[in-house]
Amino acid sequence: MNPELEGAPHNIAERLSANQLLQVGSSGPIYVQRSPSVSRAEIPHMLPGGVGRVIGRSHLLKAMDEAMESSGSRCCVLWGLAGSGKTTLALAWSGSRLENYPDGQFFVDMQAYSNAPRVESRDALRTFLAALGADRSDLADDAGWGHAFRAATSGKKCLVIVDNVSSYGDVKDLVPGVGSSLIVTSRRAIPEMIIRHQARVLKLPLLSVEEGIELLAERVGFVRVGKDNQSATRIVELLEGHPLALAIVAAKLAVHTTWDLQDALAGIQSGDTPLGFLDDAELGIEVGRVVSWSVEDLDAETKYVLYVASMLPTTELSSTVLRLVLEQSESRCDRTLRALSLASLIDETSLGHYRMHDIIRAYLSETRSQVLDRAEQADIARRIRTTYLALSFAADRVIDPNRHPIALGEVTEQIANQIRFTLPEALAWFSVITPSMLSLMDEATAMHDHEFVTRFAWSVNTYLYWRQDVSKTLAVQERALEAAIAGDRPMEAHCRRGLGRALADAGRLDSAKEQLLAALDIETSLGDTSQTASTQHAMSELSLRAGHFHEALRWGMRAARESRRNHNAVREARGLYDAARALIELGHCTWAEDLGLRSLAMCEDQANAYGRALALRVLGTAGVKSGDLEKGCTWLERAWRAEDALGNSRSVRAILEQLEDAYTRAGNDSAVAEVHRVLTDLDRFAADEPA
Repeated sequence: MNPELEGAPHNIAERLSANQLLQVGSSGPIYVQRSPSVSRAEIPHMLPGGVGRVIGRSHLLKAMDEAMESSGSRCCVLWGLAGSGKTTLALAWSGSRLENYPDGQFFVDMQAYSNAPRVESRDALRTFLAALGADRSDLADDAGWGHAFRAATSGKKCLVIVDNVSSYGDVKDLVPGVGSSLIVTSRRAIPEMIIRHQARVLKLPLLSVEEGIELLAERVGFVRVGKDNQSATRIVELLEGHPLALAIVAAKLAVHTTWDLQDALAGIQSGDTPLGFLDDAELGIEVGRVVSWSVEDLDAETKYVLYVASMLPTTELSSTVLRLVLEQSESRCDRTLRALSLASLIDETSLGHYRMHDIIRAYLSETRSQVLDRAEQADIARRIRTTYLALSFAADRVIDPNRHPIALGEVTEQIANQIRFTLPEALAWFSVITPSMLSLMDEATAMHDHEFVTRFAWSVNTYLYWRQDVSKTLAVQERALEAAIAGDRPMEAHCRRGLGRALADAGRLDSAKEQLLAALDIETSLGDTSQTASTQHAMSELSLRAGHFHEALRWGMRAARESRRNHNAVREARGLYDAARALIELGHCTWAEDLGLRSLAMCEDQANAYGRALALRVLGTAGVKSGDLEKGCTWLERAWRAEDALGNSRSVRAILEQLEDAYTRAGNDSAVAEVHRVLTDLDRFAADEPA
């Protein structure tokens, strides 16, 4: 700039379009004036190349078309998890639509999440304006550059891609003028773009199994992947369809031509997390490092909550669980979880419920010791166990409210008493934690927390029994008995009874009888008859399984008498139910009906829904067995409704099969067809239910 002219008015957008509207202010419109002697700059073409076909993003490409074809803002924000392919999608979309932007394409990587220093918006503007022909000597002062850029692109068909953004501040001055289009990519949602620019915000999901396999095949070769589709499927499942992770696997397979997919799968499975295999690729990019940039962008409190959440035994996160573990208020915990969701470090699945992807969890697991020392980790693990035990106890109390309670620690009792589950919520809680039950118990055993193991096993037993998950129930109860013997003797009889029932379900009747008799001996030696009826009931069930119906009758009546002495009407009703089942097998259906009616009356008097359903079923069975099909079917239909209300699909199925047989024998074709329909719906529901 000429020193003699310093202080004189000059035009920062001097070399931009002549007569272009720059802004409208209180003094009226301000137009750009350009010297006619300045030649027009070349049209900018700044988009990087080398982006091929994107996989599994057709719905997002369509949504981007809709956003850019609108008469409004023509602005789109792509956001999501680190490595989910945001930049690739932006460049793939724009690369196939260059003819729509004949007046120029602009691109800048703001490097918000990278090893390199961040790019300031003023430096990006300087580059954009220089590409438009502005003299660099006129760009010494950044005042008004954003206005100049909007003026230069207004009324034109330009495309601006602002990549790798962390906040609205990175992009606000780079928004082009009316008529031009903007694509922003970020790991954060940037809600300001919606408010200020009516942007279309699109979150990138991870790839499905089919899409992940297609990505591998596209890069490694369809023949090579097709030879071992099973390994390819497992690789995609382990990596949850994470595009960057799959791209690294494909690169390693491409470099190591002697490897097959089984070699890659073995490498992924060889460590505690897949990051050891992925980040040892020597390909210039590491998944762990890419994730780290998102984590390090958090403030200290949010980062701490994220690491605590990574220690939960499941990838499912609940604000209820986490606030109890953190001992925080509900509002404070919800606020932090929403911040983590907006940063793409967890996904919101429903109100108050979130999920952490395995890739994020793996990175946090590997770096946890850098943030939390050993004592902090031990304390958090203890609080997690306390919370899970309290919630499981509260959920079990809803499923079987008449079950004789066990002693819990003071803190656990306080938490359990805070929780008010509905029956569907209680069942949902157990469904979420079922896959992690054993790992949680093993961790507690390693910490010598034997009381947690025994009481947790007690709390989950009813749910597992209803679900008829025999192998899981057996494994849980075996661990519980080991813990009782090692350090929680007061729970030994409980644990032996639970193990005995699990062994009976597994068909190991002799071993089951041994454990149940041992439980009775312990209860007798301690003079504790409060649980004797429960063990006698288990012995009656075992005898029924073994076909020893007279023994089953005796054990059932003993359980009823013992319960009556202890003034436990619910247990007495259960003993009568056991005896009625034995009488049916012995052919005494009239006596069985009498006991069944007495059991039903007690359960209805005590509002015991579970016992009521059992009594209705035994009455229905007695009616059918006695030949009175009409009465038997009436009772069974009531039992079906009762079990369905309890969510006990296993019993519902068994009752429906009984009804199908009874209706067939009665020649009631319409009723048979209805039962067939319900059974088909039940099968479809079971197929859709997560394992």
